[in-house]
Order: sequence, then structure tokens, then C-alpha cells
Amino acid sequence: MSRSENPNSIRTCAARMMRTIEAWEQDSDNDKLREGLLEATLPVLRRDDLYKLGTKRQANHIENAKWLYFDEDLTLELDQFPNGKFIPPHDHGVWEAIVVCKGTLKHTVYQRVDDESVDGHAELKIVEEVLMKPGEIAMVVPPNDIHSFQAMTDDTFGLTIVGGEYSPYRRYYNLGSNTYAVKTPRALKESGALA
Repeated sequence: MSRSENPNSIRTCAARMMRTIEAWEQDSDNDKLREGLLEATLPVLRRDDLYKLGTKRQANHIENAKWLYFDEDLTLELDQFPNGKFIPPHDHGVWEAIVVCKGTLKHTVYQRVDDESVDGHAELKIVEEVLMKPGEIAMVVPPNDIHSFQAMTDDTFGLTIVGGEYSPYRRYYNLGSNTYAVKTPRALKESGALA
């Protein structure tokens, strides 16, 4: 069996994800995208060497982040989410999925319920809030791509799948004041707002 035919290989996983994405682009069925991405990644979760794979990447909210696969249309990342660190509600401008590999992740998806007529003002309602365990997937797709998350255990890892390039500018939402700021994630981190 060649390396590209190995069902646990990153290459095979990426190829399966690409086929799933191509089918989704034809019918826009988000449930099929979610199911297909999860099916593509589950063999990778069984790898004994998973946490040794990848190339270090600069992340916006976390320190231990690696690329497993990258091209202009698809990214597969291995991310460690620090226990208890709340990542505030934000958008991406592109769809994103997280598959939990290890630990427990609280993932919340929001929808804007205001009329979006006032810059800097946003009212959000929770449309999904789950405690994710290994082998479970959460997904956000524009225009409903606002989410927050928080690891609930030590050594929480996830495979993050991104369908293209992240927007360089994102909205970071403050639930207490019903406001948002348009910032680069890096600028927020450097200001200490995401520390």
C-alpha cells in the first residue's frame, strides 16, 4: 500500500476533505459537509504519532498550533486549547470546523439578531452550545460564522479545518455590552485583549 493510499495519512484525509467540499459547493448542504469532514478526519485521530506531526504555525489565540496540511483552499491544523482560556465570540469570514482529538471543548455558535445598521453594535443569540468530546465536530459557516470556545480539560486538542483564507479583519464581540470591534487577531493579542 502506498503512502497516499494509507487511510490514516494526512494526504488521504485532505483528499477526502476536498471531495466533500466539492460536493458541498454543488448543493450547499452544511450537514453533509459536517459529516464528510468528520468521516475524513476520524482515521487521523487514530494515529499514535498524531501529536508529533505538523509544522509550527503562528496562531492568534493559542501557543501550541501546527499545520498538518495547507493550500489556498484548505487548511488542516492541530491545535492545543489551554484549559480554561475563553476565546471570545468572533467571526472568520470563511467556514471553519473543529474536530476534538482529545479532552473536552465547550463550543458556542451565535447568530446576530440586530439589524446590523449601527457600526460597533451587535446583539447575539446562542444557536448552539455543546460540550465536545473526542471524535465530535462543530462547524461555523458564513453568514453564521460567529463562535467562541473554551477548553474544559487539560490537554485538549482539536483538528481545525478551514475552507480558505481567514479574513485579515474580524469582528470580536463583547456580549456584556452588545458591541464589537473590527480588529486583526494579532493586534488584539498584542494589546492584551486576548491574553
